[in-house]
Amino acid sequence: MGRKQHPEKRAFGHIRANAPCYALAFVMLVAGVCTGAVYASAMREDSAAVFSYLESGLSDLRRVAPGSHGSAMRASVNANLCSVAFVWLAGLSVLGFTGALLILFIRGFSIGFTVAFFVRQMGGAGAVLALSSVLPHNLVAVPALLAACATSMGFAWSVVKKSLLGIDADVTRALMGSVASLILSAVALVFAAFVQVYVSPAFLILAARFG
Repeated sequence: MGRKQHPEKRAFGHIRANAPCYALAFVMLVAGVCTGAVYASAMREDSAAVFSYLESGLSDLRRVAPGSHGSAMRASVNANLCSVAFVWLAGLSVLGFTGALLILFIRGFSIGFTVAFFVRQMGGAGAVLALSSVLPHNLVAVPALLAACATSMGFAWSVVKKSLLGIDADVTRALMGSVASLILSAVALVFAAFVQVYVSPAFLILAARFG
């Protein structure tokens, strides 16, 4: 029984040890969501053209499902892996860890903008469509990016404490944690790409046809 709980205890211990980094990463994500929502609500120019384009796509979904997903899967996997690699490299550069926060901000902005724009244009039906399109895969992708960003910043902070502030810090352990987080986050993001390509469109099609 103890062995089964051991990984869970380690995970909670890791989160507690890096709580400030997780908190900062979460705040940046929320800031991105809020900024995207505000921008979508305040947007005036081209909003009609954007909505017309989206409505055209929804009309297609009501008639027929999309075809091959191979290229979309490759593109999604590539984008997700590039994001997590950038987050990790930003942490390795120590002072460039703000780049990791930028990735989270952009992710949050896209989520906030999409939901707010659909709600503004279509009301309750728009909320259902927006959540169908962005929620399933982001339930996997967002926690993975949060973990990668937090451990990346944790490593950068360990280096700063030891090299600049003269505070004892286990840089090697922080680096190994960052590598482990990178691997786990990469696996999660590949799965998120699968969900984005094969699961999210199914929910979107149902919402478009019955909405």
